[in-house]
Amino acid sequence: EEWWEHHSTELEYNSLKGLRPAYVRAVEAFGDMEIAEITPSDLSKYIRDFVSKGYADKTTRTQLGVFSMVFKYAINFMGIDMTNPARDVVIPRGLPKKKVTLPSDEDIQKVKESVNEEFGLFAYMLMYTGMRRGELLALRWEDIKDGFINIDKSIYYDNNVPKVKRPKTERSIRKVPVLDKLSPYLTGKKGIVFNYRGKYMPQHIFDRKWSLYCKETGIKCTPHQLRHCFATMLYEGYISPKDAQYLLGHSQLSTTMDIYTDIRLQRE
Repeated sequence: EEWWEHHSTELEYNSLKGLRPAYVRAVEAFGDMEIAEITPSDLSKYIRDFVSKGYADKTTRTQLGVFSMVFKYAINFMGIDMTNPARDVVIPRGLPKKKVTLPSDEDIQKVKESVNEEFGLFAYMLMYTGMRRGELLALRWEDIKDGFINIDKSIYYDNNVPKVKRPKTERSIRKVPVLDKLSPYLTGKKGIVFNYRGKYMPQHIFDRKWSLYCKETGIKCTPHQLRHCFATMLYEGYISPKDAQYLLGHSQLSTTMDIYTDIRLQRE
């Protein structure tokens, strides 16, 4: 708990949100033990039980990562004389990985046909730029120039309040070309492209607009699925994984390769 109190002051809201479940599980599992009493055997057994419940590879690695950070904090900041028991714990190979779920052909067609509907341009831009939802919500008209969209910021939410952040990695900063199908809808305006009363859109407003858009059009996919639709276009256009990594803003090439593999398998 002391580690969490210290660590939570250094992380952004979305990162905290991702780590919190692992932190809660760690406290439930070992909260009554002295930290120096926890052994590699204890952690190995926990991880074996954890994966037996069906948790995916990424979730398992996050869980072990939280354990490791807690022990590092105990050693480096609390002065506890011990070795990090998480260091020698091995995650089993072959754990399931979350697969890319692509929008249906019907949803893709509906997005194309509903671009002029309320909030239709938002879905349309997701599909033809591959931007993340937060990146698109942070976009200003001034970021669109000379045939490119400059992506250098994103929106995240802290208790419904929109806040602007810089990307976690330099690879998320990129320029995406304005495709021909998109250019007629990007006129020379000023300010936030998808705004609420001239300001960044609160989360409940976004949720309401997206829900209404889906209800009126019959679309069932998520914004993230439309981002993967752009990845599919890159794959089918024979764009190399390295170039696709840049356009999608992935920090690791392996992420792009995994998505390309999933798309290929779904297309076979």
